[in-house]
Amino acid sequence: MTHIRFSADELVGLKAIAERDGVTVSEVVRRLVRAEAGRLPVASEALRPAIVDMTDQLRRVGINFNQAVRAMNDGRVAQDEDLEQALIAVGDLVRQFREELKAMTVGSRKARKAKP
Repeated sequence: MTHIRFSADELVGLKAIAERDGVTVSEVVRRLVRAEAGRLPVASEALRPAIVDMTDQLRRVGINFNQAVRAMNDGRVAQDEDLEQALIAVGDLVRQFREELKAMTVGSRKARKAKP
């Protein structure tokens, strides 16, 4: 938890953004920090189902990549070091992208508690 002081004008601006987006001032500040840090924004409720679906699809792709690398390591497929390294690199990218998508669906603690 962090405590931050804002001027009266800054707070008015933050409250206006929060009201427009239907979120708390804390959520507005979190979004601004995430954007400044280069992280993906939190998804809106309208986008959340699509992002959850993409996250699941990426999980399945990652499983397939792991199976391919495992087959090479077990000797069931001819060993090709370049192919193995490429599969590992693509698998790492898939996992990274999946984690970024999952982070977009987190939302605020207050919003999560309000859901049935």
